[in-house]
Amino acid sequence: MKIAITGGTGLIGRPLVRALAEAGHQVVVLTRHPRPRQGGISFVEWMTPDSHPESELQDVDAIVHLAGASINDGRWTHKQKQAILQSRIDGTKEVVRIIKNMKRKPSVVISGSAIGIYGEDRSITYSEATPLPDRTNFLGNVCVLWEKEAQPVQDMGIRLVTMRTGVVLSNDGGAFPLMKLPYTLGVGGRLGSGKQWVPWIHLDDLVRLFVHILETSTIEGPVNGTAPTPVTMDEFGKTLGRVMHRPHWAPAPAPLLKLALGEKSVIVLEGAKVVPTKALNHGFRFRYETLEPALKQLLHLT
Repeated sequence: MKIAITGGTGLIGRPLVRALAEAGHQVVVLTRHPRPRQGGISFVEWMTPDSHPESELQDVDAIVHLAGASINDGRWTHKQKQAILQSRIDGTKEVVRIIKNMKRKPSVVISGSAIGIYGEDRSITYSEATPLPDRTNFLGNVCVLWEKEAQPVQDMGIRLVTMRTGVVLSNDGGAFPLMKLPYTLGVGGRLGSGKQWVPWIHLDDLVRLFVHILETSTIEGPVNGTAPTPVTMDEFGKTLGRVMHRPHWAPAPAPLLKLALGEKSVIVLEGAKVVPTKALNHGFRFRYETLEPALKQLLHLT
């Protein structure tokens, strides 16, 4: 296949580009900073005033849209929140515009989203078929609007998948390096009440799930990018401490986290129980179904 990817230099995009290229696919990375071709990977300029990437994408079979400002960078000032939302809206609008101008449409588009769309109710187990809450927080609203902007892809008769990504565990970025730091220092413990859910997924499994979706024509609509066994924040910390042989004893109360992180504290203080029903029903097999083996692999203990 020939596959175009936005956000190809991000936490998920980098290993996904590498995995697809190693599998023999042609990969086109859409970027503001193109560079010379590298093996089976080419780079095309997009999201700049003079870029018209559709002229170089006429024969692509699939588009994976991951671009968007990081939710982890700095405090959520008004400016940063606008960047988080607008980067996703603008990028998705541009993907839709590109597809509309392609004579030969791709057969599938995977567009990013996140588990924040499910809100904060801890009492519900959310599959892809569970109704979404009527009201949600900032991140949930971002996800709702993000998915809405991708809907015209489906209206054009193209298979559309919205990947609702969970807490991605990787040593290269995201939440995990920060989550393990207190345990490295010997001061790990419960965050907030500890009862909030952590719908985690190992980065290797998430990359494999993207590939599985590209190759499985019956998968469409929302897909939860999470492992089958979400845990509470307290369980996550206890497991991490046990694997690292570090104590789990120093709680961080919610008011302290809110003071330190501001509104962004919802990332660690809130979380719904999300399960990957659609992936499992379509034959995907996780390498890391439970947390402890995933943590041991990341900490190079296996």
